[in-house]
Amino acid sequence: MTVLGCLPDTEDGQPQGSASPDELRFESIAVVARDLANGNLSAVELCQVVLAAIRKLDRHLGAYSQVLTETALAEAAASDARHQAGVALGPLDGIPVAVKDLIDTRPAVCRAGLDHLADYVPERDAGVVTALRRAGAVIIGVTETDPGAFSTDTPRTINPLDPSRTVGGSSGGSAAAVAAGLAFAAIGTDTGGSIRIPAACCSILGFKSTWGRVDTRGVRPLAPSLDHVGPLARSVADLLLVQSILDPALGTFTYHDGQCSLGTCSSYFADADPDVQESVRASLDTLGLHGATVRALDLPAPEDVLAFHMINLPKEAADYHTRRFPDAWPDYPEIARVTVEAGRRTNPSDYALSEERRAVASAAVDRALEMVDAIILPVMPVDAPLRNMREIKLGQRTVTKLEATIRYTALFNQTGHPVVSLPATLLPDGRAFSVQLVGRRDADIKLLALAERVARLLSVHVDYARLVEREAQNAQRVRAEIM
Repeated sequence: MTVLGCLPDTEDGQPQGSASPDELRFESIAVVARDLANGNLSAVELCQVVLAAIRKLDRHLGAYSQVLTETALAEAAASDARHQAGVALGPLDGIPVAVKDLIDTRPAVCRAGLDHLADYVPERDAGVVTALRRAGAVIIGVTETDPGAFSTDTPRTINPLDPSRTVGGSSGGSAAAVAAGLAFAAIGTDTGGSIRIPAACCSILGFKSTWGRVDTRGVRPLAPSLDHVGPLARSVADLLLVQSILDPALGTFTYHDGQCSLGTCSSYFADADPDVQESVRASLDTLGLHGATVRALDLPAPEDVLAFHMINLPKEAADYHTRRFPDAWPDYPEIARVTVEAGRRTNPSDYALSEERRAVASAAVDRALEMVDAIILPVMPVDAPLRNMREIKLGQRTVTKLEATIRYTALFNQTGHPVVSLPATLLPDGRAFSVQLVGRRDADIKLLALAERVARLLSVHVDYARLVEREAQNAQRVRAEIM
């Protein structure tokens, strides 16, 4: 096998006929998998490139709570042996992938952002980690989450594309790792938007499958009836490769270049910033020029959805944390503790009513999707909020950062529909506003195929490598301020 480090050097010190390490880190999984398969690249060297970037950048970004250097290199060496023997396990064999530390991953400490779990090392991998390792993925490390995944901030992690803004949460470490080229994909969880929100904050892509399709064994719950596990990546194709491992029944689907029908509900995001509303309009105009038809739909109002979301999520979270950690939860950070306290106060009649309202909302989304191939909406009503913001103005109202960021995403945790978030319009600073595409239940593969077409037509190319390099000093400065 030929490895990059063994190729003849050119005058500038780079291996001849190969990508530079920075270019390599931002390649697609398919391109890197091809180089691994044809012997132009070794998995060990690929792993070393990513580990070197983590050593250089992550001391400021804080995307990882623990880097699994020893086991990652051993997994990479095993991948090289399989490639040499002609028995590679598929396109993820040898690809460095990160996992949110809410998900049991051996031999890491999986603290879920909670101090009382600072010494928790799981006895076995979660189901999704087992699946990734069986596919040959190199688990490079576990990524930061906010405490218990209760929030949409990940305070220990810096946004690599704009350090002044939140990285989002609760899968913020996973999003930062992918955007900064410190993993080719990462696994997150989503209970109210915690894959889609950090994906949008970091101008990458995220996928939340139909509820129940992906194994959640070994994933620390927040609200089990709302919890989802899914991938974050820099392209739809990469999402699809990872999701096919997490969901072996995903299947295949080819979306032909004929017309597609999209639905939207302008009243749903009427309180979004004008720039966000314009981003959706511009996206729909572009898609319309390429044959998409757009239909106006009725959806449950975000205000109504949040009313019952803030009942059943705290109730389920309280049930878990008070039972599992009866002595620890009173000392949780504020947002987690207050949520558990609210859940403990929930009376059965209020919970039953919230479930009835949830069923009505689910039926409404089902009816809307009978008319279109997918629903298109913004992910958030605002750009990625500034790190120090606690409240956000939406129209004439001021709401908490949490309420603002989950405002458009929580509905689809309540209903369990599959959703893809992806960059839609490029911003002047090189980042992007994102939209979310919502598909029919269990039509996950069709939604991903449609998302691939939408991404191709919108043609938003975020130069992650340039942005990460540009913002490196700012990331260092912000890290120093929060230490």
